Amino acid sequence: MMLGEPSLQTWISRSCFATLIAFASLSLGLDRATGEQRFFFKVPVLSVSSQDIGTTNYIAIQADRLSNPVGPEIQFNEGSRALGPYRGGALSEDWKTAAYIAVLAACEAAGEDPRTWSVTFKNVSGASLTGGPNASAAIAVAMMAALRHDGILPGVVMTGALDPSGRILPVGALPEKIQAAAAGRFSTILIPQGQTKTREWDLRPLAEDLRVTIVEVSTLREAYESMTGQSY
Repeated sequence: MMLGEPSLQTWISRSCFATLIAFASLSLGLDRATGEQRFFFKVPVLSVSSQDIGTTNYIAIQADRLSNPVGPEIQFNEGSRALGPYRGGALSEDWKTAAYIAVLAACEAAGEDPRTWSVTFKNVSGASLTGGPNASAAIAVAMMAALRHDGILPGVVMTGALDPSGRILPVGALPEKIQAAAAGRFSTILIPQGQTKTREWDLRPLAEDLRVTIVEVSTLREAYESMTGQSY
């Protein structure tokens, strides 16, 4: 499935997720049958269930370098057990649009031609449908890390929407997400700039109580450096 030119919406997912957490990891291999380069990686994400409960899950991503520049080919594994033992949840159109933006941003930042990539996403979750763009910034960072052979630091997780210019946009329900991150043993949570204290919440007392560190990021560059410990 290939999406057209996207326009990003900034609303938060309210789908019901299973509590499943994994540290981000990546691997690089060569398909011996085709000679094409293949990356497989996963990135932890935070969300909120329909009952306003913070949850954690991860996005499994497979990226294949195409022999001919016919991409980018963006596909979504919904319901299949491919890319691992767990079934992938259904994804809304705005989630898919945000993932498309993330792929383009990651390729540009890594100096890659997006036409030479086929990328498949699977949301490992118990939700019947997942919506919203709040995982897109983390997806872009994870793909950049794979392309550059960098790793994501242990104990770091992020929530934030990414726009086509590389800005990190605000998301909702951050107190619930901070609690979910702490429950998942994450010690550092990246959030969009200016969202530590808003009209709805002040995350500082919560972070102190849960013994986690909140880091605000405003751009893909800042998110990448904070999540990987490497320069952009």
